[in-house]
Amino acid sequence: MADCKPLVCRNTALTPANRQALTGHFARLEDALADSDRLAPYVRHRLEEQHRATAVFLTLHAPEIAE
Repeated sequence: MADCKPLVCRNTALTPANRQALTGHFARLEDALADSDRLAPYVRHRLEEQHRATAVFLTLHAPEIAE
């Protein structure tokens, strides 16, 4: 499990607490990218990659809304 990447692994449980933590992480990434003109290009690129991956993960694992 040392090589496990939570956004890639299929054997991680997405609990409400995990979802909340990822949502908070996503918000912090957005805050960091808001000042992206002050970041080194590589740092900005890595933050953008994390932002995209987190957004995709949260979208794919959105809680189902009961109709």
